[in-house]
Amino acid sequence: MANASIIYGVHAVMAALEHHPESLLTIYCETGEISARIKHLIEKANQHGIAIENMATTKLDKLTESTHHQGIAAKVKALAPKTEKDILTWLENTDKKPLLLILEGIQDPHNLGACLRSAEALGVDFVILPKDNSAPINALVSKISCGATLTLPVVVCANIVRFIEQIQKRDIWVVGTSGHAEIVLSQAALTRKVAIVMGTEDKGLKRLTIEACDEVVKIPLLGTVESLNVSVATGIALYEVLRQRS
Repeated sequence: MANASIIYGVHAVMAALEHHPESLLTIYCETGEISARIKHLIEKANQHGIAIENMATTKLDKLTESTHHQGIAAKVKALAPKTEKDILTWLENTDKKPLLLILEGIQDPHNLGACLRSAEALGVDFVILPKDNSAPINALVSKISCGATLTLPVVVCANIVRFIEQIQKRDIWVVGTSGHAEIVLSQAALTRKVAIVMGTEDKGLKRLTIEACDEVVKIPLLGTVESLNVSVATGIALYEVLRQRS
């Protein structure tokens, strides 16, 4: 299954079916009584001529490595892997205004999936993850992202600071986030070519990463909570880019 991956959950499979039916190779449906949502999903799959395979619950558990598959899974064509070099080449040749998202050290697959969902919805061109200390892109992340992993290029980077230096040479303004920053997110100049760098809510960005950024900003909080979940903060930061560019 080197050129394919497994996604599961009604929302993830339906999103793939509605937006990228050509990526679906086989849909696996739990045997026995199924919900109305899954019946509707299967009807749409039949219209596209996608193979349907009934599978016992225990086998579906094993296939998805989860018991939270909601009775549905699918084998999908995997995106062709991208590299750091691919991003740098694209930056040198694109006519659009790039938006990159660098996620440093997000180890919770639920948070990572939610970040990818926001990234896909808000126009991110590439997501960059560190090689170490990051949750892998797996079926659970695909489920939480509602299928964003099918279309959003994700690049694993060996050294985040070195990568930042490389994109800065290509006119990318790198904006880090920290609760200790003096500049507020809305004051940052995000209409330019930009990369947003997010850390985790417990430790934030590494010191060397912060020092490599062109600008470090904070999301102002008015309540007693000291920090936001990283996926929520990511959505806010990306939406601010969209707001300023609009």
